[in-house]
Amino acid sequence: MKKEITKGDLLKSNPLEGYWVCSIVLSFQPKNDNNNAMSHVAITNAVFDHDFHIDQINVDALRIIHTQNNENSIAPCIQINTSKLMKEIEVIGQLDVEPFYPHDLNFQIGNGSDGGWPQCGPLTKSLGYQAVHQWREVNERKAWLQDIAEAEKSHTEMLERLKHAK
Repeated sequence: MKKEITKGDLLKSNPLEGYWVCSIVLSFQPKNDNNNAMSHVAITNAVFDHDFHIDQINVDALRIIHTQNNENSIAPCIQINTSKLMKEIEVIGQLDVEPFYPHDLNFQIGNGSDGGWPQCGPLTKSLGYQAVHQWREVNERKAWLQDIAEAEKSHTEMLERLKHAK
């Protein structure tokens, strides 16, 4: 069984109950004296409402999604992760990454529009949650909006409880 992700790996994750996402490893940097092994991982538009296999991915339609960063710029959804493969993430295949992101990638921390990328630490089950939200916004809009409203209500109630607990 593979222990680390490498450039070109297609990753399958299940970031939210009932949704699976395919991501692509764009680069790999081995461990050195200063850093653990790291990779640039790109979140794609391949979202499924069922567990999927590589033959279900339309490679011609596969794209890196773009998200709004903390400076309100739209940037490719690429993040820096450690390269240790966790049991929640499965490598399902390999692709040439050049067509997906032909630009140089540096292991510089940033927001995707400033030459650097968000540092997200270890790979976790939540890998690809951004793609699920984008997919649900289009394909399950009513339920998605309801889930957001419920989360906002729950958050407000929690803040009230904390305020009164002092």
